[in-house]
Amino acid sequence: MKVCLVVVSFLSGLVCVAQTSAQVPAGVTGAGTKNFVPVWTGASTLGNSLIYETGGNVGVGTKTPKAAVDIVGKGTLGLQVTAPGAQAAISGISNDVNGSTGVYGQSNSTLGNALFGHSLSTTGGAGLIAQTENTDSTGTVGIFLAHGGGGLILGGYSGINNNLVFRVDANGNGFYAGNLHVGGTLTKGAGSFKIDHPLDPAHKYLSHSFVESPDMMNIYNGVVVLDAHGSAWVMLPDYFDALNRDFRYQLTSIGVPGPNLYIAKEVSGNCFKIAGGKPHARVSWQVTGVRQDAYANAYRIPTEEEKPATEQGYYLHPEVFGQPASKSIQAASQKASTTGQMAKMSNQ
Repeated sequence: MKVCLVVVSFLSGLVCVAQTSAQVPAGVTGAGTKNFVPVWTGASTLGNSLIYETGGNVGVGTKTPKAAVDIVGKGTLGLQVTAPGAQAAISGISNDVNGSTGVYGQSNSTLGNALFGHSLSTTGGAGLIAQTENTDSTGTVGIFLAHGGGGLILGGYSGINNNLVFRVDANGNGFYAGNLHVGGTLTKGAGSFKIDHPLDPAHKYLSHSFVESPDMMNIYNGVVVLDAHGSAWVMLPDYFDALNRDFRYQLTSIGVPGPNLYIAKEVSGNCFKIAGGKPHARVSWQVTGVRQDAYANAYRIPTEEEKPATEQGYYLHPEVFGQPASKSIQAASQKASTTGQMAKMSNQ
């Protein structure tokens, strides 16, 4: 009759093997009522002693237990597994084709962590790695669900003082402490800079909205002093011609009237000429150009476009049209598989 459990370290760290009573090592005893649960007390020839305590429908060898083994921690750690040279100390594998969880962590403490990964490597180790083998758009490497609807969904901290470097809260608000590079196209509902107010930095903020255009436009401006003939050449950056096309000009005389100011020579060779002004007058100029670099030509931003069929009747910001949150584009594009995964996570 099978009465105990032996833990053997292979490549995956833990392998459970049932043995007969004649094979029981020193320091191992078995106890259980409804389902057999082995209890390890004291030293064992297999290594460190462990204590397994039954917590209900728990056991080894049963067909429908709530858990195969229930471990109640008596010290700092409930279970510690060391597998020198192995690929993984603990491996969790799910064979359910309908979807289940390989490793599930839960903390019943108010301040507890459900899952904590800590790498002692100082040359490239990771505390936690997530990977999926999906080859289509339905796969999700990581899902972070704030079930209570508050707090942070994701936060990143750096240094011994745990300085906040980025965060995403449960309302979708994001913060990034350093520089942000977007390799593709950035779209937004609005944009601004926000700084401490120059006149009252301790108590106020100052914000200005972005300047926007239907074109991928660049703006250049400056002030030039005209010569004795009322003309001047304006020199532009040496990349100007290569970067821009479709030029537009504005000229304003400063200090004296300049009704006859005009563009005598259009942009060529990264410069243009102003004429018709008062001798030695100052002129404020502005030139705009539309980007013609390789990336802009390949990924021109469309000014107007039809929403795809799956987004018809939905809005980027439904609240400003008096529509419910269920009418958001995010709701329309929510993948069924992701919804199912999140439901399983929240119900576990």
